[in-house]
Amino acid sequence: MLFAGAALAQDAAPTGDADPVLLSVGATVERWSDLSWRFDVAARSVAAQQGMPYDEAFAEQIRSFLPVYLEQRAQEVVLLIEARRRGFEADEATVQATIDRIRDGVPEGESYEQALIDAGFGDERRLRTMIEEGDVLNQLMAAVDADVAVSDDTVTVRYLAERPNLTEAESFCARHILVEDEALAAQLVADLEGGADFAALAAEHGTDGTASRGGDLGCFGLGTMVAPFEDAVVAAPVGSAVGPIETQFGYHVVLVYEHRPASVRAFDDVSGQVRDYARSLESDAVVRGMIRGAGAITYPENLPAAPEQP
Repeated sequence: MLFAGAALAQDAAPTGDADPVLLSVGATVERWSDLSWRFDVAARSVAAQQGMPYDEAFAEQIRSFLPVYLEQRAQEVVLLIEARRRGFEADEATVQATIDRIRDGVPEGESYEQALIDAGFGDERRLRTMIEEGDVLNQLMAAVDADVAVSDDTVTVRYLAERPNLTEAESFCARHILVEDEALAAQLVADLEGGADFAALAAEHGTDGTASRGGDLGCFGLGTMVAPFEDAVVAAPVGSAVGPIETQFGYHVVLVYEHRPASVRAFDDVSGQVRDYARSLESDAVVRGMIRGAGAITYPENLPAAPEQP
């Protein structure tokens, strides 16, 4: 649970210690030995997600994120202290089930113990620690969410504030018949004006993949199609075939069968979504208040310097 926007105090701490203090929250301190293996786990996870080997070059590159990681860990410690103050403890059954799932996920023929080493944990004790902390933090977040009350007025105000994000863009639904010859395209327009079936003509004459579905292009927004085609679609009356329209692909006959103007989604359709978002904003504000009020202090100057390159 990381809230990178929250400010944390920075103060001077004694230096020269082989295992220096990197953060303090009241009487709680964490040292380099507490942070280093956690950062190693995170770094190896990033490498795995990116499909990159965790080698010296990658380790050196990601080391620059250590100060940021320290700030995030300080926030996490604040929340862990708050969770334990409230009496939350890790659920042993949940923790063990997670460990069992990880063990069972190790590919056949590979060692679980070696997998822990490769992931940066070294042993199951550290893995358990991280899972326990995650479970406790989840309990805290659930409690914060449960305590947040969002009024109907708040939801209405949030709906109005989010209208730009709740607007569905203008779109058009159309069929087309793509042919190579302009004269044929013009004849198809005449046939359609005389009552011919668009889907049947598309199946007979269309030269692209839409022919098998009656020329149906589905619905699309502006900026999706090439300019001459889009211009014709925008100008076309709904329900009337137009063409020929020349593009780099050939000549098109187009039938717009629906035009959907840009519109804001109705409040009744999105009120639940908006309420959830408003609740999440309130919960985040509560958590940020916890972090700001905790008086956490970090000592990034105590982070060990990167080893000199030969």
